[in-house]
Amino acid sequence: MNYSTMRGFERIAFVILTIFTGHVNGNKASQAAEVKNDIDLSNIELSSGKLAMAGAVATAIGVVAMHPVDSIKTLQQSDAGMGLSILAAGKKIVQDGGPGALYSGLGPYVTSDACAGALKFASYEILKKWVKDKVPEENYGTALFGCAAVAFMVSSVALVPGELLKQRLQMGQITSIRQGIPQIFKSEGILGFYSGYSGVCIRDIPYTMFELGIYDNLKSFYLKMKNRNAVPGEERPISQIDEILAAAISGGITGYATSPFDTIKTKLMVDTGYTGFFDCVAKTVTDSGVGSLFNGSLARVAWLMPFTAIYLPVYEVIKRKMQLASIKASYPSLGVSGGHQKRGSNMIFGKRLERPGPVRETLKLKNARYKTSVCF
Repeated sequence: MNYSTMRGFERIAFVILTIFTGHVNGNKASQAAEVKNDIDLSNIELSSGKLAMAGAVATAIGVVAMHPVDSIKTLQQSDAGMGLSILAAGKKIVQDGGPGALYSGLGPYVTSDACAGALKFASYEILKKWVKDKVPEENYGTALFGCAAVAFMVSSVALVPGELLKQRLQMGQITSIRQGIPQIFKSEGILGFYSGYSGVCIRDIPYTMFELGIYDNLKSFYLKMKNRNAVPGEERPISQIDEILAAAISGGITGYATSPFDTIKTKLMVDTGYTGFFDCVAKTVTDSGVGSLFNGSLARVAWLMPFTAIYLPVYEVIKRKMQLASIKASYPSLGVSGGHQKRGSNMIFGKRLERPGPVRETLKLKNARYKTSVCF
């Protein structure tokens, strides 16, 4: 990936974040209107396809925005980058491959992670609904951790091959996807694309459990704190700032806690001489000490805190937009013909409509000033 391409991704990320920031500031009035009109979006169900779409888009945005930090973390965790600081690892990547090397592996990773995000969020939302209906309220928060674990297992089918290709591109072990896929298939077979699968599962099952479980429980906690003295009927909804803070906290805690698992997973994917997860742990500790399991942990936290603060709230925004669109589709607008309008033939609260709702009857008055009036 050349430098101009990298700058293109930076511009895309900047535009996305600018739009999202504007949405955070500009959506307060619409949130107040939703509460005032008793619109409870939590009861608006979306199809699995729409949930998957929201998850895919949100995950892709987060991956593009934070990929350079992930590249630094991968080098720190490998044998080639053992002992390097964040700055030293970043400098080495740029010196060896140019600024564009910070985005090595982005293509396969954003594709696989977006697919995994689609599967993860669609599965998680379905399981959340089932748990809400079947599990007592006092156990609901705990049950969310189990939902997240199952959701990851569903998504791992798409996640692991992309993770493998991404990390081998980052380490320079393959030069492109076109060259890498046939090479891996020829030398390792179809299961070669799932090298390190055990490490990914051992890392990401607890990671996903804590990420989504802590995030949803923090949101519930914020909501209770905001409304602890609220009068019934005047409860305040959780804000997007609350969602961003909850996402950042859950990402930071989870990222650091699972860093040793991430280190072993990286070694299984990019280094040789290990027969499995526990063999890799034993050799790493013997050769470099227990502390080496936390190599790249600061880079991992620096990657995951903003990543989760971006992609989880973006997912919430997309989902709310889809829910509001579902409400509008369920209640078509009523049109009004005539009046003092100069443009368009249908008005609703002073706004022209392209597709008016059904009109039951039109009454033509004999002495009316305007051609028609509409009876609803």
